[in-house]
Amino acid sequence: MQKLIKKQWFAVLCAVFCTVLWGSAYPVIKYGYAQMNMTAVPDKLMFAGVRFTLAGLMVLVFAWVRNRRFPTVPRERAGGVMLYGVLQTGLMYIFNYIGVANTTATKTSVITAASGFFAVLFAPLFFKGEKLTVLKIVGVLIGMGGILLVNTDSLGGFSLMGEGLVLLSTLLNTAGSFVGKRVSGGIVMEATGWQLTVGGVLILLVALIMGGSYPLSFVSLWTALYLAFVSAAAFTLWTALLVHHEAGKILVFNMLIPITGAIWSFFILGERQMLEPMFLLSLLLTAAGIVMVNVRKS
Repeated sequence: MQKLIKKQWFAVLCAVFCTVLWGSAYPVIKYGYAQMNMTAVPDKLMFAGVRFTLAGLMVLVFAWVRNRRFPTVPRERAGGVMLYGVLQTGLMYIFNYIGVANTTATKTSVITAASGFFAVLFAPLFFKGEKLTVLKIVGVLIGMGGILLVNTDSLGGFSLMGEGLVLLSTLLNTAGSFVGKRVSGGIVMEATGWQLTVGGVLILLVALIMGGSYPLSFVSLWTALYLAFVSAAAFTLWTALLVHHEAGKILVFNMLIPITGAIWSFFILGERQMLEPMFLLSLLLTAAGIVMVNVRKS
């Protein structure tokens, strides 16, 4: 598997698969909120905390069964793995959930898609093997242009507690990915499991302090379990991709998440955005941008 994941064509398929999984999370979360009458931010954070804690435990149990030993990380990497969880899952989702509550879904999609730009721009500062090229910059700008095409309404205005926190969460996501790339070599499942658990517990603590609650019902249980599986599978595979490939070339696939989210929303919620002519053009531009970032020089 490790030899296969090093191949670029397989890495591209895996990255797209991760964005398909993450894209499915958006309509499932929206459906869960509606079924549970969940509108308050503390309650949504509690939901997220349950999701990511369960996801972390899923990965750790799987690693335990597979390796027949309790999943641990080397002492010298323990601090890095905890930082990975605090940035990638904990603070990133805390700020994201609060920010989303104070802005529109349109602005959130555009700002979140910018994570690909941040990854390509900052990766050369942290990793010697990565270079910033004109082709990469143009590719990211074209990809972001595709996202903007289907999110042109109500983009004006900026608030610190809305767009500001969503932007901060996007930067934290990029920073967390960089930390994960550094600390996860050789311990992908262990690092992923612990980072999700640490981040999930942090979110739970913040939600409890804010007075959040989590209703127990069939809907709340199956949505939490599905979303936990999505996070466990996607984050484990994503971390493995980051370990074996340039961060910028993998993280640029984040721009596909709003696209896959819209496709899933059509099938799950009946939202018809993917049937609009601009959506197909947006998909083509986003794909073209990703190809330009990942193209190999002859």
